[in-house]
Amino acid sequence: MRSVRGFVGAVVLLLGVPAAIATAALGGSAEVAIHFALGVSFLLLASAAFDYRLPRLISLAACISIGALGAIFLLQGVSDALQSAELRRIAYEILGQRLEKVLGYVFLAWCVAILVMDSSGWRRVFGAAALSAVLGAEVYGVMNAPAPEALKLVYLVVFVWLALESARKR
Repeated sequence: MRSVRGFVGAVVLLLGVPAAIATAALGGSAEVAIHFALGVSFLLLASAAFDYRLPRLISLAACISIGALGAIFLLQGVSDALQSAELRRIAYEILGQRLEKVLGYVFLAWCVAILVMDSSGWRRVFGAAALSAVLGAEVYGVMNAPAPEALKLVYLVVFVWLALESARKR
């Protein structure tokens, strides 16, 4: 397997969606569950940044950016769980939104780098389709703000691709 951490990181995020739905159905907070899944997933993906055949500088930038994104999501989950107004202000108003969006774009750029420099065959085609769908969702969101929350589900296809890419033999 190319990257166990990358595979587990992608799968954690994919399993986070049904976990959030189940949590909400049981009367808990879906936001807490999804933010913890996002946080753990992105921290695992950050630790896997050097597992792909990319230039070291790209891997380093990805590791730092994706790790920061994971930390922001974990902080958001903690602020939701504790219902702390001050922590929520830091997690959402200061670190969230703009910085979160920029770091998300760095994550997507890293995915494009993997696609171009390290992917091949049907996985490359699947990855190109997944990233194209995300690009379409981003453009739609910019043109039709605010975009529907359901549009975020398109991002899950990127994590399916990352799981497949990470599971590939070296």
